[in-house]
Amino acid sequence: MSKATLVQTPVQRALARQMAESAALPEGEGERIAFEIIEAAAQAGKTNRQYIIDYAKGLDVAAPREGMKSAFWSFGIPHPDLPSDKVLSSQFLASVWTDMENEGNEGSARYLEGTPGGEDLGRLHLWNPEVYKVLGLNESQGGELARDAWSTLSENYAKATDGEAIVFAGELVPWSVAYETEMPQLREQAGPENIHFVYDLPEDVLKGLPPESRQLLSEGWVRSHVHFRAPDENNPPSQKYWAAGHVDLEQLRSLPTPELQRAAILEACARVASLDGAGREADVERLVEEIKVLRPDHEVVLPTVEEQQVTDQQQAQESTTTAAPEVRTHAPYMPGVTVNGRTGPAPLESLTLPTPETAAVSAHDFLPGVARQAKPIAAPAVSNTPTAPSQAPPAPEQSRDTGMGV
Repeated sequence: MSKATLVQTPVQRALARQMAESAALPEGEGERIAFEIIEAAAQAGKTNRQYIIDYAKGLDVAAPREGMKSAFWSFGIPHPDLPSDKVLSSQFLASVWTDMENEGNEGSARYLEGTPGGEDLGRLHLWNPEVYKVLGLNESQGGELARDAWSTLSENYAKATDGEAIVFAGELVPWSVAYETEMPQLREQAGPENIHFVYDLPEDVLKGLPPESRQLLSEGWVRSHVHFRAPDENNPPSQKYWAAGHVDLEQLRSLPTPELQRAAILEACARVASLDGAGREADVERLVEEIKVLRPDHEVVLPTVEEQQVTDQQQAQESTTTAAPEVRTHAPYMPGVTVNGRTGPAPLESLTLPTPETAAVSAHDFLPGVARQAKPIAAPAVSNTPTAPSQAPPAPEQSRDTGMGV
């Protein structure tokens, strides 16, 4: 049986891509890439870090067509052909989905790593220890640099999204690039109503809630605002949206009626929308008015101007004051979360996850309804892209820059 015959379903195709791209770099390639970065940074009169961030800022992630669907991703799903501490990264599911969309309608969809800028940044292999060690960084510092570079590129990618955003993620975590960087831009550029999630929320999030609250929390526009991880009061987070978007599930379940639960969820959305800025003022007003109807005796508390300024300052200082948690939203392997596959936003071919629990699904499903738990893991130090640059990356002012048009 040929390799082409074996790779049949989207999941199998995604797994094959992940395995191919996680292969070790050829001997000496990582060192060569790092020395070229060092040389280019010196010529630009910048530190290695500043050079890489500026380089990422100038890369081309503009949408070639207006209204394109843009895939976003975070974390991954378990797969029986991978070790228990590894997951199938949603990056590769997003890439397969993009190919499938474009097979039916050429030029209709894209994903970050497949853009010219994503390919260029991927060729630097910033997650690879062979690269960051030569740059004089340890694992934590190397991971932080890679995360910041990809976060920079992700933000511009989200800014350049004016069509539907298709999110390959289950529960968003507040320290991730997807929640902290991409969602704010998508809410502003594409609009919350155009943000769609491929995976259902984990059942342990929804358990104990009435159907009305389960439905509301499952709606894409709500999921683009909220999360369920409480901040540490003794160690306040620097991430801008963490406190604003937190929904306390235990407290939510304790509220006696669906109406009160809806008000609590909408209040978290209003807090986040308030932090988004002037472009969301109408949304904030609409949410507050509905909350007042649902809970006329309740005072809606939104972030003050001072709190908004403080969180903006904290966010600006984040990369220089604290290392990010060990969660990488742009790397070969991701920490896992409980996810259910669900119907995608467009008709797609059916597939079957190769697990005994998999049930038959309709032809409109991209992923079948499977609820499974993947253990959080650190991304292994392997490459994102199989090829290395043939020459040093250009100085940022020389790199492709289309103006983004946002």
